[in-house]
Amino acid sequence: MIRELGIQVERELKSKRHLIEFTLKGYPNAKNIYVVGDFSCWFPGAFPMKKEEKLWKLTLPFYPGEYRYAYVINGYKWITDPDNPNQTKNQYGVKCSTFKAGKEILTTKCKRNDGKIELKGLYHDQTWHFLSLINRTVHVKFRARKDDLTDVQLIVHSNERKQLQLKMKKIWKDKYFDYYEAVFNLSNRKTRYFFKVIDTEKVVYYSANGQNENLEKVKEFEIDEKAVNKFRVPEWVKTAVFYQIFPDRFYNGDPTNDPEKVSIWGERPTRKNFFGGDLQGIIDKLDYLEELGVNAIYLTPIFRSKSNHKYDIYDYYTVDPSFGTNNLLKKLVQEAHKKGIRVMLDAVFHHTSDEFPIFQNIVKFGVKSKYKDWYFILKYPIRLSRTYKILFHAPLPPKIKFYLIQKFHPPYETFAGVYYMPKLNLLNQETAKYFIKAAEFWVKEFKIDGLRFDVAFGIPLEFWKKLRNRLKRINPDIYLMAEFGNNFSDITYWIGAESFDAIMNYPLRAAILDFIVFEKIRAEEFHQRLMRLLTKTPREAIFCMYNMLGSHDTPRLLTLCKGDTKKAKLAIFLQMTLPGAPAIYYGDEIGMKGSGDPDCRRTMLWNKNEWNMGILEYYRKLIQIRKRNKALTHGKLETILVDNEKNVYIFKRTYQNNEILIVVNNGREDFIFKMKSNDSFEEALAKTMFKPEENSIRVKLKPKTAVLLMRSK
Repeated sequence: MIRELGIQVERELKSKRHLIEFTLKGYPNAKNIYVVGDFSCWFPGAFPMKKEEKLWKLTLPFYPGEYRYAYVINGYKWITDPDNPNQTKNQYGVKCSTFKAGKEILTTKCKRNDGKIELKGLYHDQTWHFLSLINRTVHVKFRARKDDLTDVQLIVHSNERKQLQLKMKKIWKDKYFDYYEAVFNLSNRKTRYFFKVIDTEKVVYYSANGQNENLEKVKEFEIDEKAVNKFRVPEWVKTAVFYQIFPDRFYNGDPTNDPEKVSIWGERPTRKNFFGGDLQGIIDKLDYLEELGVNAIYLTPIFRSKSNHKYDIYDYYTVDPSFGTNNLLKKLVQEAHKKGIRVMLDAVFHHTSDEFPIFQNIVKFGVKSKYKDWYFILKYPIRLSRTYKILFHAPLPPKIKFYLIQKFHPPYETFAGVYYMPKLNLLNQETAKYFIKAAEFWVKEFKIDGLRFDVAFGIPLEFWKKLRNRLKRINPDIYLMAEFGNNFSDITYWIGAESFDAIMNYPLRAAILDFIVFEKIRAEEFHQRLMRLLTKTPREAIFCMYNMLGSHDTPRLLTLCKGDTKKAKLAIFLQMTLPGAPAIYYGDEIGMKGSGDPDCRRTMLWNKNEWNMGILEYYRKLIQIRKRNKALTHGKLETILVDNEKNVYIFKRTYQNNEILIVVNNGREDFIFKMKSNDSFEEALAKTMFKPEENSIRVKLKPKTAVLLMRSK
C-alpha cells in the first residue's frame, strides 16, 4: 500500500519533498523486505523496510513525479504491491507498481499564454540539485509545471544595493515539469535572490516563503556559502582521464608470483582461468600510460580472493599474493604519483567471499555464532541445496539461469544469487565499523586517491553517509564514486554531501551507444537524454562523472560497433568532449575486441602489430586537446543545433574566454555547417584552418564524422 504522509521540510536548504509511506502486509517469517524501483537501480538492499507488528513499513522523501517500484522478499522473491492496482512494467520487462508523489501537482493541466500559473508547480530549493557555487559562480535552477510559463526571471540583490535581473533559460522538460537555469557571479557581500514568474500578463513571485502575488511579501533566498559548499568534489577529477585495469589481464611483471596452472597469455579467458597479470606489470607499463595521456588509473579489486576477478574478497587488509604485496601497492602508488597519475581502488562492501573468516564462523557455529548478524542468514544450518548446485553449474541461458537461481537460492542473501558472495548487513554497527576501518586503512596506508564502490546501489544510504564523513575527514580530495547499474534510475539519492561525488555514468554510455553505435535513437532523443542527465546531476558532480564506454562488465566498444571504426571514433569523440571525466577500459585504445563477460576480459595486446593505430592516435589527440582546453574540463555545455532529420548534433563548451564548438554528423549524408563570423577557426584534430568568406565560416562534414572548432588566435 502507498500513501502520502505530507511534506518533509529541510529548513537549512529550504527543500520540500513528499513523504511516501510504503506498507506491506504479511510475510511474518521474512528476514528482510526491500523496496526497489526507479530510485535504486531495481536492486534490493538500499531501502530495507522495518517490521511493525503485522506490517512492513518504509517512508522515503520524493520530489513530485511518477515512480515505479516493487518489493523484494529476502533478497530473492519479487512482488508487485498487492494493495496498489496501478501496475506497469519496468525497463527489464518485469511487472511493477507505480505511484505519484505530489499527485495534486501532477494532475493539473497547464497551457502557456492563458494568463494562469499553477502555483503548486513552482519550486526551488538550495540543495545541490538546484543551487551550486563553483569558483564564485552561482548556478540556479528552477522548476515549473510543463508548458505553464512564458518567462522566468531571476532577481539578484546584494548589500551593494545593486539589482541583477536575469532571464532564465529553459534547459529541459520531462512529462510533468519544465526546468530553467541562470548563472551569475557571486558578490563579496551577502547575496539574496528570488524569482519572477510570468505567463503573459500574470506575474507571480517565488521566494523563501513560497509563492505569492505581492512583491512586498517576498522573503528572499539568502546564499549561505557554508551550507552550499557542504557538497564539494575533488578538483583533480575534473581534469582526469581514467584508465581501468583488470590486473590479472594487463601485464605479467613478475612470473614468480603467478597462480598455479596459469594460462598462456593471449588464450581466451574463462570465468576461472588466470593469466598472471600483477601490480609489477602495472608499474612496468606506467610509461605507456603516461604516453597515452591518462592521469588516473582505476584497478578492479586487488585484495585476497580465490577468483580471477577478486570481487569475492576474504582478506581486506592484504594484497592478493598473485598480484604482489602491500609494499608493492605502496610502490605502485608512489611511482604513479611521480608521473602525475592518480590511483583509484575498487571497494567491495556489498558482499564478501564465502571464505571470509567471519562468514565461515557462522557456517561452523550457526545461530550461536556471535557474528550471525553480519549477514542475512535465512535458514540454519547453512547448506546449499542439491538443486541449487545443479542449476548454478548448468550451461543454461543467462536469463533462465538467473530466474531459477533466484527461486532455488542459497539459505542466505547474496549478490545476484551467487553462493560464494554472501551479502553483508551494513546496518549492523560492528559490520559497518569493520568495513569503514578497512577503507580508512587503504586511504591512510596506501595514499590512494579514490575509491569505486561495487554494487553501491545495494547498500543502505545510512552506511554511505558514515563512510563519506570518515574518509573526507582523512582526505577531502579523495574521489568517492559509485557503481550505478541502471540507465534510467533517478540519481537524486546517490550524488551529494551524504553519498557520492559521482557515479559510473552508464546513463551517458547508453545514450552515446544508442545514438552512434546502435542507431536506435536520433539527435533529438540523444539531446533529451543528455539534458535529463545534466539537469538531474548536481552541477558540482557533472564534471567528475566517470564517463565510460566500456568496462569489465560490458562488451568492448569495437565489438559493439561490429568493427566499424568510424562509429567507434564518433563514440569516443563524444565521450571526450561532453562534460565529465572520460574513462578508457584497458585495450579499447588499441582496438581490442571482446563480447560479454568473460570475453571482455581478454589479456592486453602488447604486440604493436596487433594494435589499431588509427584508434590509438585518435585517443591520444583527443586527450591532449582536452588537457589543453579548460572549456572541455570545466566548461558549461550549450546546445546550438539539434537537427533530427539530418541526425546532426551541435553544441559548444565554454569556460571564461575559452570556447570550443563541436559538430557531430551522425547522419548518412554530408552536412555543411555554416556560421556567421569574421574570425578564422581551426579544426583541432586535423589542424585544418577555416577562414571566413562573406562574413561566415563554412565546414563540410562527411557522414559519421565530427569536428572540434576553436577560434584562431
